[in-house]
Amino acid sequence: MADRRPQFVWMLVARAGTLVMGVLASIVVARALPPEGRGTYYMAVTVATAALSLGHLSVEQAQTALWSDKGHRPRLDSNSVPLGLGVGSAAAVVAIALGLLFRGQANMPDIRLLVTACAGVPLGMGVLYATNITLLRDRTHVAGWAMLTSAVVQCLCLIALGVTGLLTVWTVVAVWAASYAVSLAVLTVANGVTVGRPDLRLARVTCAKGLRFHAGSAAAYLLLRSDVFLLNALAGSREVGIYTLAVTLAELSRLAVDVFAQVTLSLQFDADAGDSAEVTARIVRYMVLLGVASALATVVAVSAVLTPLYGHAYAGASTLVAWLVPGVVLLSAGRPLSSFLLRMRTSRVVVLPSLTALVVNVALNALLIPAWGAVGCAIASTVAYTSLIAFQVVYFSRMSGLGWRCLLPTSTEATRFTTEVRRRCRGLHLGRAT
Repeated sequence: MADRRPQFVWMLVARAGTLVMGVLASIVVARALPPEGRGTYYMAVTVATAALSLGHLSVEQAQTALWSDKGHRPRLDSNSVPLGLGVGSAAAVVAIALGLLFRGQANMPDIRLLVTACAGVPLGMGVLYATNITLLRDRTHVAGWAMLTSAVVQCLCLIALGVTGLLTVWTVVAVWAASYAVSLAVLTVANGVTVGRPDLRLARVTCAKGLRFHAGSAAAYLLLRSDVFLLNALAGSREVGIYTLAVTLAELSRLAVDVFAQVTLSLQFDADAGDSAEVTARIVRYMVLLGVASALATVVAVSAVLTPLYGHAYAGASTLVAWLVPGVVLLSAGRPLSSFLLRMRTSRVVVLPSLTALVVNVALNALLIPAWGAVGCAIASTVAYTSLIAFQVVYFSRMSGLGWRCLLPTSTEATRFTTEVRRRCRGLHLGRAT
């Protein structure tokens, strides 16, 4: 495997900075808004995110599948932003129409808040498609800058609004929507993606191919967010406010794992199918090691700092984080498996695992939320995420001819990893001492 340490370090710094900005922003919001207010804000953002995730037509997966053909690459690049803005606009209109239809039901946000959130959908769709092309072009530094700059601007805006007493549910949503414009500007100006005249024929081909995968993508999104909708309907906005904070904190455990997946994505497409399977297995092994270390560090850190930072109203989020982290880490560690299955261009092996996991998630949430509230929601999510990864491992083994054990770190790799972690920690300790 090529040396990806420089890209990994930079993306790790960018993601860490983004998460720090996110944590600061969430503290500002939590201090300014009660759990009910955070729950209302999060529901508006969740509806817009649903429009983004259900309406993207899986174009980014089609981009990934088509990237193996080098002749398509320049046109996939120039198509990404215009296609994202067009598809995103259509998705936003549908989301607003559905918001009007279900206005006043199931604790849904009011229409003004919903329209504000949906204004970010076209921009977010452009960012989604453009970021995928940027990573496939192996320009990870640009993707990192786009992510970090957007987070810094969003956090500074929220702090300014908080200091001036203008921080409300609506202004938080407006800042969230506008932050996508910052990411898109960086991606285009820094040449992460090229904005050119779109190739309409390839755009149709890309959308058509994406639709073959879209049932799986939609199910994967609903797997991640259906719990929020069910919790909101069955337990109310206060439980949603606490649970969504726990989700935000649990996702800190994805930092190193997601970065490793991003900087190694292009490696999975630089080799033929047989070599790609070996590369994928090796990537997953390292991600498992990173995931275990990240999970332990996240649970310990959150337990120590949650109440002092967020206040006693959010104290229950600590238990939820402990239940969520294992599933979150497993889901992240499985990303290379999903990319490998996409390369095979067989929609069934991408769609079926997500659909099955979604059914498991909805059924368990409906069963556990009435009895255990947000804790039941967290348990259901982790079980569902685990079932998704189990399916992907089975399909990977069948299609690659490699046994599932090849995805588990060897004792040598584990020893090398722990030795490196200890060396880094010792270096940090000595640095502080001097």
